[in-house]
Amino acid sequence: MKWTEIVIKTNREAYDAISNMLMSMGSGGVAVQDPLDIMEDIYSGRANEYVDEKLLQEIDNMGTDTVILKSYFPESVNSAELMQLIREKLNEISEFLDVGDLKVEYSEVNDEDWANNWKKYYKPFNITERIVIKPSWEDYENKEGKIIIEMDPGMAFGTGTHETTKMCANLLEKYIQKEDKVIDVGSGSGILTIIAAKLGAKKILALDIDIEAVKVTINNCRHNGVMDKVVALQGTLGDVESFQSPLNKSSCRKDIEEFFEHGKADLIVANIIASVIIDISNDVLQHLKPGGLLITSGIIKSKKEMVIEKYKENKFECLAVTEDGEWVAIVFKCPDSL
Repeated sequence: MKWTEIVIKTNREAYDAISNMLMSMGSGGVAVQDPLDIMEDIYSGRANEYVDEKLLQEIDNMGTDTVILKSYFPESVNSAELMQLIREKLNEISEFLDVGDLKVEYSEVNDEDWANNWKKYYKPFNITERIVIKPSWEDYENKEGKIIIEMDPGMAFGTGTHETTKMCANLLEKYIQKEDKVIDVGSGSGILTIIAAKLGAKKILALDIDIEAVKVTINNCRHNGVMDKVVALQGTLGDVESFQSPLNKSSCRKDIEEFFEHGKADLIVANIIASVIIDISNDVLQHLKPGGLLITSGIIKSKKEMVIEKYKENKFECLAVTEDGEWVAIVFKCPDSL
């Protein structure tokens, strides 16, 4: 299979917003080539196998404030129309973020080229102090008893490198309790679902509107040995009747009933976008037990107060606000009585 590869050079401040924009347009994946990450690998000795003079020259020309995004769309997409839409959306993003001297290009690539591109730059890293994310092709000597999660980028978004994912992971590590029942809204590749399971959650309902993302979540959960704790379904939090399973549609109702058999969720994690987080506030109230926690991110700074205001209207308590770059993560506590 061939893919249309979109290459965007932009300012560091804007790359996460542009990544999310590309995914919302239907991209099959976004690879981030960050000079700071590459230089860190060079100095640490982890990058000897892929560093050459050409790469070093490219990094020198880019500077540390420029980041390259490589996004992939099926070849069936009309490239000219896609480029026009991307440029329109980049103009919208430039109204509230510094996108730098934008450069946008496109070409056709094969599956093999995609895989090799990822394997060059995707190395094990700590997403939290206790949790290491590693690709399957990399060795990792676990001397300190870390929690190891294997995530191969493939054509799925959400390998843990984005600020929003890192913040959610750290907040899960801080707030999750053993035997918690968790809902992961917008599960993507399933990374937060797997982290919740590895941290001791009893059962996790992973939801995504994209059936392909649900399949990726299932595959990654199986690979990490946590599928016995996970129900992965296509659907939205506000419409339980619409839930579908890519594995066995006849068992979907049974899975839902078993998940909610002993009451509502103890914790909901939603790494999506501010508008959706606001839209699902009533649904969160419906599915989260009194005193339960909502961990949410994907929120740009300019939308932070809107999200907080909406949840306070529903009597949620704002427990914590974390910021990383232009992104915000918030922890809310559900009112003790509804």
